[in-house]
Amino acid sequence: MARQSQYWLWLAFLLKLGFSAAAPANAEEASLIARNVPVGDRELYLVCAGSTRPGEPSVILISGYRDSSDPWTESDALSLLPEASGPPVLQGLARDHLVCAYDRPGTLRYVTGLPLTARSTPVAQPRTVRELAAELHALLMAAPVPRPYVLVSHSLGGLIGLAFALTYPADVRGLVFVDSFSPNVRDRLGGLWPLYRGVLNPPADEQTIVSLRSAASERVDIDASFDQVLSSPLLSPMPVAVLTKTEPFRIAPSSLPAGITLSDIDRAYESAQDYFVALSPTTPHVMATGSEHYIQLSQPDLVIKATELVISRVLDESRR
Repeated sequence: MARQSQYWLWLAFLLKLGFSAAAPANAEEASLIARNVPVGDRELYLVCAGSTRPGEPSVILISGYRDSSDPWTESDALSLLPEASGPPVLQGLARDHLVCAYDRPGTLRYVTGLPLTARSTPVAQPRTVRELAAELHALLMAAPVPRPYVLVSHSLGGLIGLAFALTYPADVRGLVFVDSFSPNVRDRLGGLWPLYRGVLNPPADEQTIVSLRSAASERVDIDASFDQVLSSPLLSPMPVAVLTKTEPFRIAPSSLPAGITLSDIDRAYESAQDYFVALSPTTPHVMATGSEHYIQLSQPDLVIKATELVISRVLDESRR
């Protein structure tokens, strides 16, 4: 009853700030509360659900390269493996926690045609993870979303989450990396790195998704971002969990440039996950058997359980 009362107080607070609320799908699933938050001279789309008690962390979901918040929230995007179960990660975690996700400018909506999000104001591209971390911090302060945070990050979002934790260490208590993009990938690929970088950042007219040909689409300076993370001070001690795919990337071999293969990319990407595992001495490294890159779509329950583990360790540490 206390948690239900706190949820409705939180809901009333957000509605007062101008959020819109969708009705719960069932009694166990908290409403999604969405709002365009003014941040400086522009707006960023933020969607939250659930509630938190004093001292408990809020959960922040950070999407991968060119992805809006949709992979964390949209039931239609799920492609569950036989033994996996829904709901989407945000709604599942919101049963017991306050959880938020957001749209970075220039990212894709998971709706017909894959348009760029119109929910966040476009900005000049390219950017670096240091800028993206600062943007997220400004959003969370402006909303405001209660601190501290557990950051759950997918793909390139892992670099953003790590940059955030390195830049704002007092605000972060735990990290979950969901098949995240390790800064060690560059070294693991060696001389093949420029070829893979070209796959990640092709010329606009070579983008297969029409909306990504726009000058407003998200583009990240990956080398500069790697350098920013690798030159930062050590991460403060905190619980970490790492989830890694077992299936190949969904990249058509015919689309790769001569000299690099899908096996080269998969092998380097997977082996570079040890960078995240080494961030904390007790990091569980879970191989998401049967999942490709989007583990949150094929095994959302696994992502939820890993996040719950990190939260429980955060709370245990706070009681010592």
